Amino acid sequence: MNEIYDQLPQSLKWLADITGGAITMKAPHDVDAWYEISPTEGGCLLALMTKDRWLSESIEGDLEHTGDELEELFEEELVELDWDGAVPTFRHFRNEQREYVFSCVWPSAAPAESAVALQA
Repeated sequence: MNEIYDQLPQSLKWLADITGGAITMKAPHDVDAWYEISPTEGGCLLALMTKDRWLSESIEGDLEHTGDELEELFEEELVELDWDGAVPTFRHFRNEQREYVFSCVWPSAAPAESAVALQA
């Protein structure tokens, strides 16, 4: 995880911490949410997490209203960062800690590629 952290742009490093083998990064704009990346078989688990049910439902509602898929929105951001690899499938669920999670398995554990995922 240290190698991935080192690849983050300076503008994101001040939002990020390495704890318990994972990188957590506060979401911008005073939103009660955070990003987390942790190693998993076949790559890294990348997630947007919040304890705010209303925020989770707002994201779901926006996606339903616009007809967009998370994968499409993520792909648009990745293209802007010159990523030409596969775009993973997202899951949305509530975990045992009662956090609302939007997550995917990022298909690479390579530090530079994982840092791109966090930037997107």
